[in-house]
Amino acid sequence: MKKSARTMLLRAIAAAALLAAWPAPRALAGGAGTTTANFLKIPVAAVPSGLAEAYTAMVGPDSMLYNPAGLGLLSYSSLSGSHNQYIDGITQEYLAATWRSPWGTLGAAFTTLNSGSIDAYDANDMRIGDTSSGHTMMSLSFGQSWPHFNQDIGKLDPMLITPGWTKVPLVRDYRPRSYRFSAGATVKKISEKLGSDSASSYAYDAGVLLVLPHHFHLGASALNMGGSEKFAGETYKLPSAARFGFAKDFRTINDVMVFTLSSDLVKYSDSGYISATGLETDVMRLFQLRIGYQTRKDSGSRISGGFGMTFDSLADKNSFLRGARVDYSYLDYGSLGGTHRLGVQFIW
Repeated sequence: MKKSARTMLLRAIAAAALLAAWPAPRALAGGAGTTTANFLKIPVAAVPSGLAEAYTAMVGPDSMLYNPAGLGLLSYSSLSGSHNQYIDGITQEYLAATWRSPWGTLGAAFTTLNSGSIDAYDANDMRIGDTSSGHTMMSLSFGQSWPHFNQDIGKLDPMLITPGWTKVPLVRDYRPRSYRFSAGATVKKISEKLGSDSASSYAYDAGVLLVLPHHFHLGASALNMGGSEKFAGETYKLPSAARFGFAKDFRTINDVMVFTLSSDLVKYSDSGYISATGLETDVMRLFQLRIGYQTRKDSGSRISGGFGMTFDSLADKNSFLRGARVDYSYLDYGSLGGTHRLGVQFIW
């Protein structure tokens, strides 16, 4: 194949992969389409997806995707995974694990997106066969909080928005109740394969999270910083993002129902500001309903929703496993159709 034809083929593959990762981007100079690895923008974890990704100030196993500082306030070890049935046969997988130690919480995550078969054409618009694209991200995160007490490992801090686990006890003795502060960082490797071409890059995330009395969380993070990839002789930066968020819960008598409101303001390096708001309703620590909305105007999903169920009440009191849950989320992409995410979490 001539060099010009090969270049055009690679660019066609790259364009198809970018379209798959970010539906209907705007063609503006300096805007969408000027970054690489846009699969990083696709929500993959089931719980944050149902909340429109308003997760910067939340604390959970999936915090490392949005703000690694959330890991510093995670008092238990966990495993989280999900499958994303995306548009046009594209699939995405996600697996993350966290381990709480006396020195902080260590987390590792892996995501992969497979485009499936893509038609390939030469410079004369003649079909020359099929090709595909693959996209992976591996990350290592660490977070720590202040003040922290090693005897509290495995217990829930009553200052935080308390998750719906029933087998994890609350801290009962006195603790400073004025604030909690956490900081975290992530190092990640991003790899992409477009046809016979491939590229990889390293990037980092950093974040902070402040917890004030009455379960009021404030978080900020910077994601995908410092990386770039080179395809077909062109170098593109990763889609870095700045995120700011808050979260607060509201409870009925005896905590029969708990409502958690979260909201984020997000600025990607290749697009304008996006606001996201999510609401979760927990009923008797057994069943959760979620709904979310983003102010995205030109691309992607605006409305999301989902539900979850916890099964930790079925676990034996002395078993190693302290909690288990299953979650589902639905994101509507308009004329492109809906997408479905099914996830599980285990804690110990």
